[in-house]
Amino acid sequence: MKKFTFMVMVAATLLFAVTPLFAEGVMLGIKGGLNIANVTGGDDEVDTSSKMGLVAGGFLCYNINEIFALQPELLFSMKGWKVMVEEGEGVAEMTAKLNYIEIPLLLKVNLPTEGKIDPSLYAGPGFGILLSAKASTGGGGGEYGFNEDIKMDGIASLDIGMIAGAGLAYQMESGALSFEARYEVGLTSLAKDEDADTGKKASMLNSVISIMVGYGFAF
Repeated sequence: MKKFTFMVMVAATLLFAVTPLFAEGVMLGIKGGLNIANVTGGDDEVDTSSKMGLVAGGFLCYNINEIFALQPELLFSMKGWKVMVEEGEGVAEMTAKLNYIEIPLLLKVNLPTEGKIDPSLYAGPGFGILLSAKASTGGGGGEYGFNEDIKMDGIASLDIGMIAGAGLAYQMESGALSFEARYEVGLTSLAKDEDADTGKKASMLNSVISIMVGYGFAF
């Protein structure tokens, strides 16, 4: 797993470094916004709900031609979910907080217009490297509440997902102001270990809607 993570990081670094040699235009920018995160799969009898989190980072957009572009990104992304659990003699809401460094590698399709507003569509894989994973209830470690680190116990250190989204860019004199919405669904289970009874990992996948605003500087 460590070797695979290293290979992903090396590949992303090479893409950032080499692609400008082949691109007709380059845009470097920052973006940030809101994640609405949850999980899919797993135990059908467990009803999870979404949690809010932040997403922020940088991107490079390499225009291959007027229509197609490559856009690698480097983001800090907060994911997770909420679920009701038994606590003491009652129930409490538990929140799982997963923080990732994420590397999306996106193919972007620009839809040119005659005005200053350009729509676009994009899709591609995203590679998430887990930084931290904690589970807590409102009690936060009181008489019945808890606040536990679950990174080493059961959450996989690498998350691979597929991303699809759409955006609008408002062209300005020195760059472009962008607005975008995307959806990412996990392709690999969050479970670190196989179930002792079934011999398989639980089918528990990240599911995230992201709404972001960004600004890119053209070179």
